[in-house]
Amino acid sequence: MHYRSACTFTRPSVTTIVSPPAFDFAKYLRASKQACNECLESLSIDLARGGIPANVRFQHLRFDTKTGEPLFRKLAGCLADHLVSYCFSAKRRGKPRTDEDRHKLHREARELLRLTPTSGESGEALIYFLLEAVLDAPQMVAKMDLKTNRRVESLGSDGIHMKWNDADRFLDIYFAEAKLEKTVATAVGNAVASLEDFHDKRQYEHELRLVTGHFKHADERARRAIIRIIDGKNLDADCRIRHACLIGYDWNEYKKLPDLMVRELTTEFRRRYAADRDRLHGLVEKHFAGFKRKTLEFEIFFLPFTNVQDFRDAFYEAV
Repeated sequence: MHYRSACTFTRPSVTTIVSPPAFDFAKYLRASKQACNECLESLSIDLARGGIPANVRFQHLRFDTKTGEPLFRKLAGCLADHLVSYCFSAKRRGKPRTDEDRHKLHREARELLRLTPTSGESGEALIYFLLEAVLDAPQMVAKMDLKTNRRVESLGSDGIHMKWNDADRFLDIYFAEAKLEKTVATAVGNAVASLEDFHDKRQYEHELRLVTGHFKHADERARRAIIRIIDGKNLDADCRIRHACLIGYDWNEYKKLPDLMVRELTTEFRRRYAADRDRLHGLVEKHFAGFKRKTLEFEIFFLPFTNVQDFRDAFYEAV
């Protein structure tokens, strides 16, 4: 199968105005923006420094108004509530008619998880949630639904999402990469290493074929239109690969926060987080500057936790 250069490494020049695909990507979104906003806030969205083609999104957990605890358990519960939508295609989900149907689907979705303490599944579910709720890029292949062995980790990207970029007139194809590590430097370094491997092994070709054969949504017209763009058969539209990276990490500043009321606590936390942005930008510059595919673009989500393992554990307890 042949893919045009726009879906690999080169952004083609556009000299004519093209029309967007004749369908609305927003109708495929399943993640709740309201639920996202109840758990997470954004400190800022910066352009990466040093010429790195990336938006750097500094996200953080809200604090519980009663206890002052970061809402990592609420976030884990929110992801558990989206487990069926995350794991299954529209055909597999069907239209549950009873509570029993819904409970059965959730149980079957849970059975797809590896449920190991250090598994990356909580991060994979979280980057899915961020892509849909923050970037408005719906999931286009439910990779969990393709698993035949729960003990085996899915290969390739951590998710395949798409949206129409009307400003640049492209179909953006997002491949997700989630890293939850004890240190932020390890998370950034491992994310870049995974992206290099993804392209060195040309895994994007297999991932794009998944869109052809395992389109998540029950809309054959949309599937055909997307495949025509990917295969270069629609001369009025083009596509490009982008990567969305979640960098979750332990942040010791949580332990240094004073005992304050939640409003003042949030203000102090955001002040400290803002003061750390230079360091985080430096890590992006250091690791992404050596990335060999210079024409690819990135969305990078930083998200500090008190302890990423506590978040993993809370996710498995919630599901």
